[in-house]
Amino acid sequence: MRHFTSFLFIMALLAMSGCATLNSVNPFPRHIYSTPGSAQRQPQATAPRSAKTNPYTVMGRTYHPLKTAAGYAETGYASWYGEDFHGRKTANGEIYNMYALTAAHKTLPLGTRIRVTNLENGRNVILTVNDRGPFVSGRLLDLSYGAARQLGSVDRGVTKVRIEAIGTVPASRPVHASASTSYHVRVGAFANRDNAVNAHRTLIRAGYKGSRITTISRNGRTLHVVQAGSYSNRDRAERVRSALRPHFPSCYIVG
Repeated sequence: MRHFTSFLFIMALLAMSGCATLNSVNPFPRHIYSTPGSAQRQPQATAPRSAKTNPYTVMGRTYHPLKTAAGYAETGYASWYGEDFHGRKTANGEIYNMYALTAAHKTLPLGTRIRVTNLENGRNVILTVNDRGPFVSGRLLDLSYGAARQLGSVDRGVTKVRIEAIGTVPASRPVHASASTSYHVRVGAFANRDNAVNAHRTLIRAGYKGSRITTISRNGRTLHVVQAGSYSNRDRAERVRSALRPHFPSCYIVG
């Protein structure tokens, strides 16, 4: 079951080589609410280009995000969203990775870390709020596919949950323009999206939780780029590349 929520990066590509993602912030992307076999585009939210807590308007209703998540705890219903949004931009400017542990919430500050407990089976998972939604009556949270899978709610679709705020994602440190912010291990660029998805799943199963797929167009050709992860130092990236080379011989580092 798929639900409602929620780039341009110029890069060099080698055949069967991956790429990093870097996106300008677009806090409120177009949302699509879909049910199996159908999809309906909803109006785009209009709002200032905010960081985490600016008010925003969707379908004529204005939402006022909390200034702080401290002490937040609530019970309600959670849905999930997956492949239809995979690779699209989220409210905080990141690219949505359906296999990562993230969620969309209407009013929690972007970057809030939450513990979500499935009240129907007792499973729980820690997630990061990086998107806005779900703008559907009776829904409190939209889980990523990966989060819903860990909570055991994929087949059920909508599940009653308990949400507790436990902190925030640390802010990024400013760097000098001449400094490299990170090193990206790229493993593949695929014309066939299914091949990219299979490579991405292999990385996730191997423990590379920061892996992602980015779709780009270059010279009239669409490529689905798979990245194993980004690392703060070259030595770490080299170790990851060495570990991956038996499976992805053409993988290399950009940074």
